[in-house]
Amino acid sequence: MTEIAIRAEDSLADRIYYAQTLAKSGMLPKQYRQSPENVLYAIEYGRGLGLDPIRAMNSVHVIEGRPSPSSGLIGAMVRKAGHRLRVRVERGQSGPVAIAQIIRSDDPEWTFESQWDMDRARRAGVAGKQVWKSYPEAMLKARAITEVAREACEEALLGFSHSAEELGAEVDEDGNVVDARPAQVRPGATIAEAVAESAPDTPQVVDDQGVPDELVRRMGGLMRMLSMGQADALPFVSEVVGREIRSRADMTEDEILQVVDALEDRLKADREANQEPEVADAEIVPDAPQSDPWGAEEPSDVTADEQAATYAEYADGAA
Repeated sequence: MTEIAIRAEDSLADRIYYAQTLAKSGMLPKQYRQSPENVLYAIEYGRGLGLDPIRAMNSVHVIEGRPSPSSGLIGAMVRKAGHRLRVRVERGQSGPVAIAQIIRSDDPEWTFESQWDMDRARRAGVAGKQVWKSYPEAMLKARAITEVAREACEEALLGFSHSAEELGAEVDEDGNVVDARPAQVRPGATIAEAVAESAPDTPQVVDDQGVPDELVRRMGGLMRMLSMGQADALPFVSEVVGREIRSRADMTEDEILQVVDALEDRLKADREANQEPEVADAEIVPDAPQSDPWGAEEPSDVTADEQAATYAEYADGAA
C-alpha cells in the first residue's frame, strides 16, 4: 500500500496493515489505542455506513464487543435517511426536559416524540453519574434522540440500537467514550481472530444455575422494598438495561447487577426524600421467592408500620 487510505477496492490485508499502523497513534479514542482489532472493526462498520475510518472511530464505539454509535451519529443517520429530526430543551421549575421529535419522510402527518427529564434519569439509575451531574441537558438530549430514533426509524440505524452511554460506558458531554471495558481478546490473537472474537452478538442469557442465588434474592428484595410489582418492574428493568426484558430469564448477570445498582440508587433517593431511617440490606431479606425475582405481582397490602417492624427485625438478625 503506497498511501494510508482506505478505498472500496482495498483488500483485507491492506485494511489490516492500515489498522495496525493507525492503532499506534496516541490521538485515537482510548478503546482503539494499541488495539488494531478494534480499529479494523470500526473500519468495517464505517464502510457499511459510508463513514471514513477516522469518523467511524470517533462516532462508533466498541462496548463489550458490541458496536454502538454516538447520539450525534444517530441523529445524522436519521437525517441522511430523509427524516426530519427536531430537538429542544424546555427549562422549568422542575428542571430541564429534553424533547426529540422525528417526522418520517414517508409519513409526514405523524410526529414521533420522546421526552427525558431528570426524574426519568433517576428512575433509570443514571442521574448519579458525574457526567449527568455536570451536563444534564446534553445527556437528556442524547437519550431523547436515541430513543425516538429507535421508535420512529429503526431501519435508518442500520443495525445499531443503543448508544455507548446506554450500554454503560462512561462518556463526556458530547457522547464520546472516556472509559469503556476493552474487548475480550485473548493474548496473541491475530487481527482476524481478534475481530471474530470481538464481533457483536446477542447477549448471552444466563440460566438460573448460572446466576448467584444471592444476587437474584437481592434484586427481588430491593423491588419489594420499593413496593414494585411485576407490572412496574419489567418496564423499569427494560429502561435500565436499554432493551426489552420480558422475564428474569432474559437477563445476563451483568444486567442484573446493573438493575441492582439502579434499585439501590432509587431506594436511597426515596429514603432521602422521605427521611426514612436506614434498613437492613435487601440481600438478607428471608424467604425471597427464588423463581420470581420481580417480587409480588400484586401490590402489597402490608401497612407502613408492619413494614417498618419487619425491616427492624431483619436489621436485628443481621447485627
